[in-house]
Amino acid sequence: MHDLVIRNATVFDGLGGDPIQADVAVDSGRIAGIGSIEGQANHTVDADGLSLAPGIVDLHTHYDAQITWDKTLSPSPSLGVTSAVIGNCGFGIVPCPPPVRDLILRNLSVVEGMDLDSLRNGVDWNFENFADYMSALRRIGPYMNVAVLAGHSVIRTAVMGEDASRREQATEEELQAMCSMVDEAMSHGAVGFAGSYSLNHSGYGGVPMPSTISNWTEFDHLVSAMGDHQHGIVQLASGTSPVADLAALSAKHGRAIFQSTGMAMFNEQEPDRALGIFDACATANADGHPVYVQIPCQPLSFDFTMANAYPFYSHDAFAEIKACNHEELTAVFRDPAFRERFRASLNDPRPGMIFQGNWNRVTVAIPALEANEALANQTIETLARSQGR
Repeated sequence: MHDLVIRNATVFDGLGGDPIQADVAVDSGRIAGIGSIEGQANHTVDADGLSLAPGIVDLHTHYDAQITWDKTLSPSPSLGVTSAVIGNCGFGIVPCPPPVRDLILRNLSVVEGMDLDSLRNGVDWNFENFADYMSALRRIGPYMNVAVLAGHSVIRTAVMGEDASRREQATEEELQAMCSMVDEAMSHGAVGFAGSYSLNHSGYGGVPMPSTISNWTEFDHLVSAMGDHQHGIVQLASGTSPVADLAALSAKHGRAIFQSTGMAMFNEQEPDRALGIFDACATANADGHPVYVQIPCQPLSFDFTMANAYPFYSHDAFAEIKACNHEELTAVFRDPAFRERFRASLNDPRPGMIFQGNWNRVTVAIPALEANEALANQTIETLARSQGR
């Protein structure tokens, strides 16, 4: 007798084949059969008219804070996600010595577009180190399976405080402390180590996210600190780092590397660049040094206002104004000199920038003023042409 049989479902097996009408048997939490299942079961579900598919594994999420107050991890389960990896890009919330907790949240609020008041009011700080965090997650009992990556930026912040976003070179003592935290995380269930060298990753007040200013030697040491643990991958928002460097890191430490980079996504300015990255990864894999591209299967989209124009932050014109308040920004945006600097940067975009001057892709979603309601759903390019600009 099976533990569970789901009968008469339209089954999608996740391998790309056509759906089939079938029963699915489950024993001890594992699929025991697909097809016409005979006999009784301890529990039977009639799925006639319904679809049955494997749960989606979301490899790139940032539920690190939300999970402490929302065990449903909304909205992912309602979208078919049954497993999620958190801590991507190194932007977690642990380790978290009390003096740097608000700093961690401030940076997280900007780099991942989260409401700072919600973070401050929502996070239940009943942990300080990685072991305590994992214990807290087990007590919470999230709806989904959750895997946690140890994070470079949060570890750097825990050790260096405000200096983590100011000082490129860590002291030997600071580096050793960071390595110890990576080792501790791996010992208590981390599935790997994550970091970022993306020029698009800015924190609160426009400061760089800590890992993005660290040197490659520091990252190499921290990957090395994963040590003799027989598990663990490396996830990296790799920025402009070439695949050859990632393959060398994989070869040196025997770790699979998952790189998240806008450079592996198609853009009109460099239409062949993304394919070149995939080809380089294929070569590395063939050589036994696994490097995989981790990007969405659809274009990136951002909701933003000019008060927090995150997609533009990697452009030089925005470097000095990221921390400006509303009144200051209003004056800056009206300044012809600023506009010229922004145009100059758009005319010579650096590899890896989120926004490369594609004004035909920027759409007015919700006008803030009633007088501008007619602008809704129009692109900036369309509006500029209609105004002769």
